[in-house]
Amino acid sequence: MRGLEGNMMAQPRVFGHDAVALTAGTAAIANTSERGVVIYNGKSTAQDITITTEAGNDVVFKSVQPGTVVGDKTPILATKLKVGTDCVAIY
Repeated sequence: MRGLEGNMMAQPRVFGHDAVALTAGTAAIANTSERGVVIYNGKSTAQDITITTEAGNDVVFKSVQPGTVVGDKTPILATKLKVGTDCVAIY
């Protein structure tokens, strides 16, 4: 991929390096001004999760299964958790 070599911030992430519990609302998730985070559903049941994507779009993900991330096989980066409980941000 063009432009990745030698620029650590441009490298695609494979593993998270930190995680924090989230509270849903309209505030931006901490430290997401330049890059979003992956949202993990820590609730014991499936739930609908609404996020603001890194691109600025509000999206509802229906029936996100417990123990999975929003976007499942293709995780999507979020800057806000608008609706959802027991969620965790993975940085």
